[in-house]
Order: sequence, then C-alpha cells, then structure tokens
Amino acid sequence: MIKVSEDGRTLFVSRGDAGTIKFSIPLSETKNENYEFQNGDKIQFRIFEKKGYDKEPLLEKEITVNSNTEEVDIVLTEEDTTFGPKINKATTYWYEIALNETKTTLGFDETGPAELILFPAKAGD
Repeated sequence: MIKVSEDGRTLFVSRGDAGTIKFSIPLSETKNENYEFQNGDKIQFRIFEKKGYDKEPLLEKEITVNSNTEEVDIVLTEEDTTFGPKINKATTYWYEIALNETKTTLGFDETGPAELILFPAKAGD
C-alpha cells in the first residue's frame, strides 16, 4: 500500500510494497492551477530518519521529466520501500521533494515536517 493523505503532506507506505505517488505543485491555494513541469526538469525525492535532516537520506531518487506535464509519477519499487531496519510497528520518517535541486516543493515548513509513515510488512525479507 502506498497512500497519500488528503492534504498531500503525509505518505502511508507498507514496507516492501511498490506503488506510484502522483506529484504536482499547486501554484495557488485558491485556484486549481499547477506548475507545468518542463521536459528535462528533475525531481528529487528523499527520505530521512525522523529528525534526521542533518544525516544522509535513507532513500534518494531522482526522476527526470520527459515531457511537459502538470503531474509527475514518483515510482517506488519494492526495494525502495524496504529501506532501513525491519520494523514491527508503524515508524515515522521525514521526506522532501525538490525541483531541480533549487526549490524544495514539499518538506519541512511552517506547519512542520512532511511525514512518511512506514508500516511493517514483508516479514520474510
């Protein structure tokens, strides 16, 4: 399972599951307009330990946009979601998404951290 909260800031992931996060950047809170990604834009997706922005990411992916679009797929594989040690309870991590390494579009802000809640699964792995 990979699910995004209604406000788009919290990701819920079952360890070892593959899935896709549909990502867009709203231009305004009042209008239904999104940034148009350009061919060649790069999206960086990073997961950190909770309170671990000063450490190396546990997972780092870079997606290159291949056509002009308002939505980009961040594809997570089974391997991507088995980062860190095996767990037997829900564990909170922090994450961020950046555009072209120049703008953090989702991450820690005035409302707090963007969180990824990892649920135990894949017990045999």
